[in-house]
Amino acid sequence: MTPSGKIEVPMPPLDRQTLIVAGVSIAISAYIALVFAYLRSDIQNPFNVPVFRHLIFYQDYYALLPFIGILALALLAPVRALGVQAASFCGRHVRVAALAVTAALAVGTQAVYHNHPLSMDEYALVYQSTIFSEGHLTGQFPTALLDWLAPPWQHTRFIRMSAETGATVSGYWPGMSLLLTPFTALGIPWLLNPLIGGATILVMHRLALAVFDDVESAGYVVLLTVASPAVTINALSYYSMPAHLLANAVFALLLLRPTPGRALLAGLAGSVALVLHNPPPHILFALPWMVWLACRSDRVRILGALGAGYLPLCLVLGWGWAYFLESQASASAALGTLATPTAAAEMLMGRIRGFVGWKSDTGSGGQLYSLAKLWVWAVPGLLLVAALGAWRLRKEKGYWLAMIGSALLTYFAYFLVRFDQGHGWGFRYFHSAWLVLPLLAVAALPMNGARAALRGYLGGCAVLGLAILTTLYALQVEHFIQRHLSQVPTAAGGSARVVILNRGYYTWDLAQNDPYLRNEPIRLYTKNPQLDLEMMGKNFPQYQLLHSDRRGSVWGVAQP
Repeated sequence: MTPSGKIEVPMPPLDRQTLIVAGVSIAISAYIALVFAYLRSDIQNPFNVPVFRHLIFYQDYYALLPFIGILALALLAPVRALGVQAASFCGRHVRVAALAVTAALAVGTQAVYHNHPLSMDEYALVYQSTIFSEGHLTGQFPTALLDWLAPPWQHTRFIRMSAETGATVSGYWPGMSLLLTPFTALGIPWLLNPLIGGATILVMHRLALAVFDDVESAGYVVLLTVASPAVTINALSYYSMPAHLLANAVFALLLLRPTPGRALLAGLAGSVALVLHNPPPHILFALPWMVWLACRSDRVRILGALGAGYLPLCLVLGWGWAYFLESQASASAALGTLATPTAAAEMLMGRIRGFVGWKSDTGSGGQLYSLAKLWVWAVPGLLLVAALGAWRLRKEKGYWLAMIGSALLTYFAYFLVRFDQGHGWGFRYFHSAWLVLPLLAVAALPMNGARAALRGYLGGCAVLGLAILTTLYALQVEHFIQRHLSQVPTAAGGSARVVILNRGYYTWDLAQNDPYLRNEPIRLYTKNPQLDLEMMGKNFPQYQLLHSDRRGSVWGVAQP
């Protein structure tokens, strides 16, 4: 401690390995920037490309320069010292850190995310939670308006709509919507993911303590988690990915030292992850753990308890919900036939064939784009150091191989998915296994010895990343959502009752309505001007045109 009372953190001098990690990270980041610059050079209009590429070339691209700057500045001793102090604080005061993160995320849902489900993936979850909060399983739309409430190609996707009855239901499994339901009933659905984000900090800390048995190491895991924009920005959204991350972290924590009781609880946590919205994220994460457990001498008891934990929710919310969706889509089918094992297997395979294929919509570079997103949405240097950790642990047995297997299987399995992730912050498809990265990184950085300098360097990158990268991404996300919302037409006078959205950049995502059309104004998506006019005359003859522009038209009651 200095005479002024300031605590000094002695910094080991930079070593060869730290300089190599910094240099390689800077080189990789510069290469990604050059590739992105080349690929975007032929794009005339940023809003004429699919949203996956738009977000890469017009958000991630601009983050690469500060990303490289952080990698260079973190070599300075004061920055590394600040990183060590921040990690120590996170390790020793994790509840304070979790509370601060939760509060910041709650504010961010309003200031950054505008309390708006941006994509149909998010809206479908909130939509179903609204239905559940009313005590129902399905919503209800007028059949005459279905083609305007959503484009026809969407009627069997995010929100399933019955052309015969007008019944509507989310196409996703209901776990996340059920978690949202009490918050939706209270009018605060935006609060769920910030709470999940705060809980994730606590679970990651506990997981790190169980793995490393060291408070300082746990602090680094927490800092690397908090400082990665992929974690914090997703926790501002309505995506189910933060819940996948939390549930899988609890699953891993319970299985580190498996007993029948812990395996039973792990199965319950796994079943929650399995039914959140789609089963693949948890299946890919869990399979390596099950292989490891199957190699143990007590495998019968452990796997039996694990399966028993999975069973209740999987039957009710997994198979039961899939059966319900199929019966909604096939009202004329005999329920007994749909319930047979053969039919159930065919139904499952049919759904898998719907998204599996060798050709990606983004071309052969789709998975490389995703890897680049994973790189730039994490703490600078984290991915490279995590790879070093995986290499160091490659001969280990037990849960470390399960963790490495979860990360690799989750990444490579999506090579088979024929479409990209579309909207989403960071590499959304990998998010369920993201928890492995900070654990592997810290495993590569023992507290003392040759790699102490590298630990301080990564801590410095985390502190600068939290201050600079997270702020930059928050500003980019806010700007993107604000521009998206600006595509909704408004009228200066009168009382709007119906808004018809013209074709724009993903404007069909803006046709978000209450499941029983109790919202005002109702948002519709255009078919064409003539059909829109005929539809309004037939279904809403009491309303008049208040305003029309390139964004669409507004109908309602004029002011007297």
